[in-house]
Amino acid sequence: MRKGTKSSLYTSFSPITEDVKPEGSQYVVVDGCHLLHKIVRRQQATFGAIADRYVQYLNNKYGQDIAVIFDGFPDDDKKSTKNCERLRRAAHFSPDVMFHEEIVLQYTKEKLLANECNKKRSIELLKKALQKANICVQQTVEDDDLTIVNTAISVQYDYVRVVGEDIYLLVLLTALASTCSNVFSKSVEEGKCQIVITQPLHLT
Repeated sequence: MRKGTKSSLYTSFSPITEDVKPEGSQYVVVDGCHLLHKIVRRQQATFGAIADRYVQYLNNKYGQDIAVIFDGFPDDDKKSTKNCERLRRAAHFSPDVMFHEEIVLQYTKEKLLANECNKKRSIELLKKALQKANICVQQTVEDDDLTIVNTAISVQYDYVRVVGEDIYLLVLLTALASTCSNVFSKSVEEGKCQIVITQPLHLT
């Protein structure tokens, strides 16, 4: 099956042109899969040191009022909505790796995360590090997009920002948060450096 180009949907949305200057209480909802790819993993770094770098990145960039939400992995992968995409990525995977805070990473981030077993273990290790740092973290049954948007809608803050690169976040915000004047999305288009800041009120 031919892989679709989700990034082409970005042309359907217009970024906010005026400066966004949040005032009052602020909350950030981060797509965990987007987060996994944000940190450059140094050679000879242990998994524990890598997890600490993720925590430091989140604290420095977003502060403490944040939630990180990860994809889940259903027991029956054949019924997964992401099964085809996961099979495609697995073409260049690394072998299964035992995860422990003291173990040194031997593979590139891309090869490590292409292996579903390794990705699950990466998320479990990172979740523990985030929870230890008192960062709110969730893992959904499968796809995390809907939970991310529902979390952004439900929290009681003056300004809520959704951070991720999946175009479906913008689609769901359009459908579910069109009346929310305090919710914004900061999306990085896949494969590009373009940053798109949008608001549901500007999407419809």
